[in-house]
Amino acid sequence: MITIFGTTYFTTGAGLVVLVLAAPFLFWFARWLLRPNVEGKPRRVRWLAVGGTTLGLLALLAVGLFWDVYLIGQRAKELCEETGLTVTKQVSTNSLAGLTSIQSYSAAGLEFVEDDINGTRYRFSIKNGMPYRETISDFQSRYHLVGTTEPSLPNERRVERNFSHHLEKIVDRTSGEILGTLRETSIHAGWLDRVIFELTGFTYKPWTCGKTLQGAIVTGPERMALGALIDAVIRNPTNPRKDRNGHQELLHDRVIR
Repeated sequence: MITIFGTTYFTTGAGLVVLVLAAPFLFWFARWLLRPNVEGKPRRVRWLAVGGTTLGLLALLAVGLFWDVYLIGQRAKELCEETGLTVTKQVSTNSLAGLTSIQSYSAAGLEFVEDDINGTRYRFSIKNGMPYRETISDFQSRYHLVGTTEPSLPNERRVERNFSHHLEKIVDRTSGEILGTLRETSIHAGWLDRVIFELTGFTYKPWTCGKTLQGAIVTGPERMALGALIDAVIRNPTNPRKDRNGHQELLHDRVIR
C-alpha cells in the first residue's frame, strides 16, 4: 500500500517484479529500435536516446499493468468515506443476542448474551464468578447483533469487484428496526498481484478500511471494532443516560443520524 499525492495505491508490490524483469528486455529493445538512428552518434547521445526510450517504455508498461490499481485507489476514497459507525437509536437492555463472549461484556452491564451455534441456541452468563453456558429454546434478548457481508455483484462495474463490504448491525427483533450499524470495506489487490499470487501459491490479506470514532479514515487496527457499536447503542440498564461503563458519554454528531 503506497500513498502518492493523496491517492492510496493498494498493491502488495508483487507486480513490481514484472517491471524489474522487463527492464533489461526493454533496454535491449530500445537499443535495437534506435540503432539505425543513433549509430555513429556520440556515446552520450546514444545512451541518452536509449535510456530515455527505455524509461518511456517502462512508464507505458507500468500504466498498462497498474491502471486498475489507480482506479481501485480512486474508488476506495469514496467507499471508505461511507464506512464507520451509524447510530439511529440508543436503547437500555441487559442482554444481547449474537454474542458468545460474556466475559467481554459482563463488566460493561450485560447480564447474559445469546447465540446460535450449529443450530443450537445457547445463553452465556456469569455464575459464581465463572462463565456458564446453557441450552435454550429461544432467545430472550430483544436486540440481536447481526453480521452480513455484501460482495460485489456480477453486473457491477469491473472496479467494484475489487471491494466487499462487511456490516455489523444491532436489530430490534420485534420490529426489525436497525438501531446501529458498523461498516467496513475490504479492498482487494489488482489483477496483476492476484495472478502472481495464484502462480506462486502465496496468499495475501486484503486491506480493510474503516473509521475511528472521530471520523478519520484508517486501514489499520485504529478503526472502530465491534465493541464501539455495542457501546454506542446499548445503554446501561441502571442509568440509561450513561454508557454501559457508567460514564456520561456524548457521541460525536457524525455517528448519530
